Amino acid sequence: MGNRVAFALLLGAAAAGCNNPTYLPEHRPLETQPPTMMGQNGYQSDTDLFVLPVRRPTKDEAAALVAEQKRLNLTMPVPWAGTRDFDIQVEYSLKNLDAMPVQAFLTVTGGNEFGDYQPALYIDPTANPEDQETPPPLMGGSPIALDANEVKAGVFREDDLAEASLDLEAITRYPDPTAVMQTPFRVIEHNSTASTIGLEAIPKGDVTPSMARFQFVLASSGHVVLDYSVRVRDHSGKLAAPTDKNLYISTDAVLAAPAAPPAPMMAAP
Repeated sequence: MGNRVAFALLLGAAAAGCNNPTYLPEHRPLETQPPTMMGQNGYQSDTDLFVLPVRRPTKDEAAALVAEQKRLNLTMPVPWAGTRDFDIQVEYSLKNLDAMPVQAFLTVTGGNEFGDYQPALYIDPTANPEDQETPPPLMGGSPIALDANEVKAGVFREDDLAEASLDLEAITRYPDPTAVMQTPFRVIEHNSTASTIGLEAIPKGDVTPSMARFQFVLASSGHVVLDYSVRVRDHSGKLAAPTDKNLYISTDAVLAAPAAPPAPMMAAP
């Protein structure tokens, strides 16, 4: 009960001033593990899905979204959890538990209320193995060097999350119909402040859904642990307590996107 009261007080403070952030704790730390079977090489990666707790809209609020979609003449629904509603930042720390230097990799994919970005769907299985390229994650992926027992902090800033949300909109709802398989490569590798490559199919007046499902993956050459927290500035009073029931955004392990790449046509043997 004490935790729920404390969280309610945080939400009240956020509602009083949208620049007062709420910090949402991790589900659990991520930790790489040594091999468990003979013949395995390297440490096993770890993954965790964090879903932003968002309350459900009232009947009037849901009707207002439908009316806004019609007014804006959009082919896809207006999101309940949009980038106009939340500013989100992910803060993390990595600790090397080994007495020797290691290299760690933190990647973040995930999705919005409408669906997930699944990089594996954008690998062409009909291509030669050496040409089967995996598209990049939404955030992270660069090597992080850690000295023996070193702790290193990092952050995915609000502008990083806003950019990832826009990339998700192109990937999950408005890909170029002539180049669906190339959409992740095009939008993630270009910053929208400098280039609109891959964003051409997003209609004018579109309301961008916020990235709200965060798939964290930690990999390393050694024994590394990751702690993270999600900082949220709630502009619309839509943030709920993580312990609330019947929240809006799905916590399913995978959420299919409305605009998925077409299934590849495999050549007959």
